[in-house]
Amino acid sequence: MSEEKKRPETRCGLDILASVIIFAVSVYVIIMSFVYWKDDYVDEFYYSSGLMPFIIGSALLLMSIIYFYRTVKEHSFSVCLKDLKNFSLEFVKSKSVHKSLVILLMFFIYIYFMVGKLPFAIATFIALSAILIFVNFEKSWKRILKMVVISACATGAIILVFQVIFKVPMP
Repeated sequence: MSEEKKRPETRCGLDILASVIIFAVSVYVIIMSFVYWKDDYVDEFYYSSGLMPFIIGSALLLMSIIYFYRTVKEHSFSVCLKDLKNFSLEFVKSKSVHKSLVILLMFFIYIYFMVGKLPFAIATFIALSAILIFVNFEKSWKRILKMVVISACATGAIILVFQVIFKVPMP
C-alpha cells in the first residue's frame, strides 16, 4: 500500500489570500460608495445610495484586517507564503481544475458566441451536448448517443416549460 500525500491541516496561505482579496474588494466598494454619492447629487452622504455599500465595505475591510492579523498571529507569514505556493502548484496540476476550466470555456462560447446568433434551441442543444459528452466521456457510441438524447430532451423541456407554458421569450 503506497503512502498518500497528506494535506496540511490548515491552509494558512489560502487564509492570507482570502483576506487580501476581501480587503481589495472592500476598498473598491468603499470607493464606489463615494462615486454613488456624487452621482446622486445630494448634499449629505447619509442621504445617498452610497451609504449602505460604504457600511458593508467598511465592515468587510475591518473583518479582512482581523482575518489577516489572526492568520499571521497563528502561523508565520513565511509558512503561509510557502503553503500558498504549494497550493498554487497543486491547483495548477489538478485535473479537476483543468476540466472545470474547459467547462467554463464551453459556457463562455455558448453565452457569447452562440446565444443570439443561433436559434436558442440549437445553441442550447449543441452546448449541452458538448458539456455532457465532455463530462461523461467514454469511447462508446452508445454512451455518446445517450448524452445527445438527454441534451435533446432537456432542451425540449426548457423550451416547453419556459417558452410554451410560462410564455417567457427565449433569446
